[in-house]
Amino acid sequence: MTESDRHHRQRLLPVVGDAGQEALHDATVFIAGCGALGTVAADLLCRAGVGTLVIVDRDVVELSNLQRQTLYVEADAKRGTPKAEAARLRLGAIDPSVRVRAFVEDIAPDTVESLVEGCDLVLDGLDNFETRYLLNDVAVKHGLPYLYGGAVATGGVTMPVIPRGGAGGSTRIRFADADATPCLRCVFPEAPPPGTLPTCDTAGVLGSATATIAARLAAEAMKLIVGDLASLDRTLRSTDLWRNEHRAMAVADAFDPACPCCVARRFEFLDGPVDRVRPLCGRNAVQIRPDRPADLDLEELAGRLAIVGLTELRPGVLDVRLSEERSPTGHPVSLTVFSDGRTIVEGDTDPIWARSVTARILGT
Repeated sequence: MTESDRHHRQRLLPVVGDAGQEALHDATVFIAGCGALGTVAADLLCRAGVGTLVIVDRDVVELSNLQRQTLYVEADAKRGTPKAEAARLRLGAIDPSVRVRAFVEDIAPDTVESLVEGCDLVLDGLDNFETRYLLNDVAVKHGLPYLYGGAVATGGVTMPVIPRGGAGGSTRIRFADADATPCLRCVFPEAPPPGTLPTCDTAGVLGSATATIAARLAAEAMKLIVGDLASLDRTLRSTDLWRNEHRAMAVADAFDPACPCCVARRFEFLDGPVDRVRPLCGRNAVQIRPDRPADLDLEELAGRLAIVGLTELRPGVLDVRLSEERSPTGHPVSLTVFSDGRTIVEGDTDPIWARSVTARILGT
């Protein structure tokens, strides 16, 4: 170790040391979503020397993201760069030795297992409970630690899920039944009904709050990777930075002996139907996924669609702003078409209307 070593100050920490730094170098972390939580966590883990980051996000960078999503710059928003790709480029500039596998992809029942393959832990950067239950399912099924986190307004929460049955999918993070925690469905048996929880759109969000929660997730990930499970925060910990409130709720007794996931091993979200049409949280838009992944020639498609509006072609993405179209609520309509056939219809959240737009414009 030399003073010029990139991770010299981190290696000096007794809880990390040379062995811990090597463990970080050998680890692969799956980051689900690259928004406010995901960008900060990815940044910290990249700088900490985690060898491989797998980043999955279905969306593109928008100007309103820049207040809290720290890997992106204004040029990314102006270009509408896919978040996963913008994150990959930024992380590569921070430390070129870190391998970043970026997927402009939807985390869904038919994609998530292949996306987490070869990963050592799952880190939550999401904004909805349905997909979190999907992560919980895949983590329990494959014996992967899952770090749940969420943030909105001026605060947020974190909680680890260490599955029963010991480590399965990870070859690097080892744990036994004595280390297990309740899973997400033990603590939250059912998703909150739609509209009952605040969102970033309805309640706003403080960048300092998302950064705090993401930093906590990154620290917990490092504890797991270096093998210091004794230091893992096993509580449901909540923080409100504005109100100066900090709470830690013990969840060890929340084990549900009838839990459908970690006890009965019924993976209802993982084995459930694929939701191919759904409104996007935080956007006046609907995402439509094809029945089968496509391999679109976006350049040819841009030429065909020039008659209906203004087209802009970017790597892997085609934007189409429809000139004569208005949504049911009177908003302008635009399409973001990805090379795999996935389309985001912006202008309203009505799935039936969005389906009709793509049928008329794209013929799907």
